[in-house]
Amino acid sequence: MADMVQPDSNSLQILGDDSSVPSSPATVRNDCSITPLTPSPSPRVEVRPRMACPFSVVVAIDFGTTSSGYAFSFTQDSEAIHMMKRWEGGDPGVANQKSPTCLLLTPELRFHSFGFAARDFYHDLDPEEARHWLYFDKFKMKIHSTSDLTMEKELEAVNGRRVRAIEVFAHALRFFREHALKEVKDQSSSVLEGDEIRWVITVPAVWRQPAKQFMREAAYLAGLVSPDSPEQLLIALEPEAASIYCRKLRLHQVLDLSLQPITNGLELDESRPFDSSDRYIVADCGGGTVDLTVHQIEQPQGTLKELYKASGGPYGAVGVDLAFEAMLCQIFGEDFIQSFKAKRPAAWVDLTIAFEARKRTAAPGRANALNISLPFSFIDYYKRHRGQSVEAALRRSNMNIVKWSSQGMLRLTQEAMNELFQPTIVNIVKHIDLPEPLPLPGAVGGAGGGVPERREIRATMQFGDTEIKVTAVDVMSNRSVRASIDFLSN
Repeated sequence: MADMVQPDSNSLQILGDDSSVPSSPATVRNDCSITPLTPSPSPRVEVRPRMACPFSVVVAIDFGTTSSGYAFSFTQDSEAIHMMKRWEGGDPGVANQKSPTCLLLTPELRFHSFGFAARDFYHDLDPEEARHWLYFDKFKMKIHSTSDLTMEKELEAVNGRRVRAIEVFAHALRFFREHALKEVKDQSSSVLEGDEIRWVITVPAVWRQPAKQFMREAAYLAGLVSPDSPEQLLIALEPEAASIYCRKLRLHQVLDLSLQPITNGLELDESRPFDSSDRYIVADCGGGTVDLTVHQIEQPQGTLKELYKASGGPYGAVGVDLAFEAMLCQIFGEDFIQSFKAKRPAAWVDLTIAFEARKRTAAPGRANALNISLPFSFIDYYKRHRGQSVEAALRRSNMNIVKWSSQGMLRLTQEAMNELFQPTIVNIVKHIDLPEPLPLPGAVGGAGGGVPERREIRATMQFGDTEIKVTAVDVMSNRSVRASIDFLSN
């Protein structure tokens, strides 16, 4: 992992109880990272002496598409993980360890609030006043979908105004920085200097290198670390971090015990840790992406062997939200939906929040319909815009799987919810349908009938802020090739 480079590039090193996640373009000083929550003791095998960790605390930010959060750990007691707790606002009766990934800027483009506070304040604004405020939500994947990502990339707020994406991300990360540092200070008996904190930001496996570098630049702008100390920030792949956590679990913490008895007459000792016979897939199903890793534990060294390259796709829960919006367009007309979003942005956010709450209660075996409350402004605006009622629009659409309730709610039948979920589920299943296993060393193609020519190539990489300089040397012929890759150039 971070403290050494192994000849086998398919191994993610887990040394003893400490672990660290790769993917940072900076050179890491040594092994110093957060360990999983409530870990089970791992067998200790021939662990090399570790260097003193230069960081006093590690703060990891889970920057999600729909929700975000953070945790931190003091390196002197790395087994104790402190989850963020104190969120302003939130839904009554719900314990929130994460906050919605939504940002609110004032009409003058100054930061106002993030998370529940942003959502609730925006909700309470007068409709006319809300048109001047800039509300961003579910914006994370916008930088992945951009093929020519640059520092000048812009994001569109709900009201249609545009702001540089780097500033939006920096506002969000700055909020987490201030929030986390306050909690760290409350938990620490000594004053921490800025260079004593290691920051970790998780990103989807599907993200290309420019998007990862963009997140690093946003962290610099937010003041998490200085560009002069890039080793203080790790950009970690989400599914690999999850896989390392699973490495620490015992089987009974992973298996769904309701599925017993286990087929094929196998009886597993669920109290044992994973061993070398265990291969496992971690499917990280998030709001924007579904990321996969396939690992096997290698004994006795305790490393993780990567059986397939970490991969993913834009198959997260946002796909269900987009399907719901498409359904609304089919019923009420795309021109009306777009006009309503532009003229009544706060009401549109209310509608998406209402759908999100009901979406979480959907289940394959649920027979009764789900009620989605329509904001009064939606009903009123449609009547003004179209000259007819919402109920009349539903009848005219001939969409029998969506009903109207006299209480002002759309009633989505089980068939309607299946229709919204199905495209996303199909994409996830297709992605998990893995290709053939990686060929063994020496195998050619699928047949493996010959031994390919092996050439020793030595490569060195020099990482800059936005550029990587690569030099590759063919050891036998001593021929070299040099290249520079600038990820944020136009």
